[in-house]
Amino acid sequence: MSQNNKLFKVLDEYIYFNNALESQEYAKNNPGKTVVRNQNIDESNISTPKSMKIPKINKSPKMILDYLNRHIISQDEAKKEIALAMYYHSLKSKYITNKDIGTNGPVLIVGPTGSGKTFIVQKACEYIDTIFMHVDTANMVPEGIQGYSISKLGRDIVTKANYNMDKASHCVVFLDEMDKLFYGNDDSKYGPRVATQLLRLIEGSEVKLSDSADIPDLDTTNIQFILGGAFQWVLDKKLEKKSTMGFNNQQEENSNYEITLEDLYKENIPKELLGRMSTIVNLRTLLKDDYYNILTNSQSSPLKNFINKVEFHGDKIDINEETLQNISKVAEESELGVRAIKQILKSIFCDALFSAADGEYKTHAITYTQNLKNH
Repeated sequence: MSQNNKLFKVLDEYIYFNNALESQEYAKNNPGKTVVRNQNIDESNISTPKSMKIPKINKSPKMILDYLNRHIISQDEAKKEIALAMYYHSLKSKYITNKDIGTNGPVLIVGPTGSGKTFIVQKACEYIDTIFMHVDTANMVPEGIQGYSISKLGRDIVTKANYNMDKASHCVVFLDEMDKLFYGNDDSKYGPRVATQLLRLIEGSEVKLSDSADIPDLDTTNIQFILGGAFQWVLDKKLEKKSTMGFNNQQEENSNYEITLEDLYKENIPKELLGRMSTIVNLRTLLKDDYYNILTNSQSSPLKNFINKVEFHGDKIDINEETLQNISKVAEESELGVRAIKQILKSIFCDALFSAADGEYKTHAITYTQNLKNH
């Protein structure tokens, strides 16, 4: 095979292919291998069909979505949108010189506490092996004021990337609690100023990490930003308006009514910030059946985690159907969402966890009969 026929190669290996079809077949049959265009050849004399495309990375949107479905119950729209965003983010990080890919705009996720906003993004990053940073924006301060600012965030990103600037500049940053920068956060008088500085960060800027000339700035152009918040006051206004039209089922409305960018435009959220969003995704309030499926069907079930801790020592767990239904019902009635499940499980597994290490190989009967009023 002549050098000029080596159009594609396996990343970091001496394996070459004549065309995109061969390279894609290899990537399909060799999970974990990345095939890229060979940058060391002169392609000027090669006749390349116009239909030839740069080979895709081996973790497609469908594969990312399948992974999310194994760990996250419900929230189908959000999972699909995040899977798509993460795919193109990964593609961009592999082929940053390909102008056809373009840039990935930020995604805004709206949903109540405990609906899975952070977890969806975190699991997607886990699957595509990308650095994930979670930031509570409600506690941020503007640059120049002591506290957690953008420059501190930049240093945390680089530290988490083990000072690999390429990984740091292609990470995913989840800016949580964005709604509290504009409403309902009496502890922070810096909200609008922080929002303005975050806008420049999202648009792409250089974050100064140190006064030393030996330490480069962090370029945020290729970072994927995900913004999250409940924006509950916006939803409450829509529900109030809806109730005047004859709708009285508050729980049903909270589960199915969505916030749009137009709704946010009407509030005191900067239009410049909203204009940067590539899409807005609404997470619905989880219901009893959702919590039951989280307990019994999710690979990331907190119940499985507690059971594994006990069974690691040789003990067994006996948990009946009534207990699972009771936990699901209390979680549905709570305002904590999935966090309510974890609190309940921690309480009812406490004795089993405490005694499992004694080596008595017992079976622990786990029951839960409390309701929300006396929980």
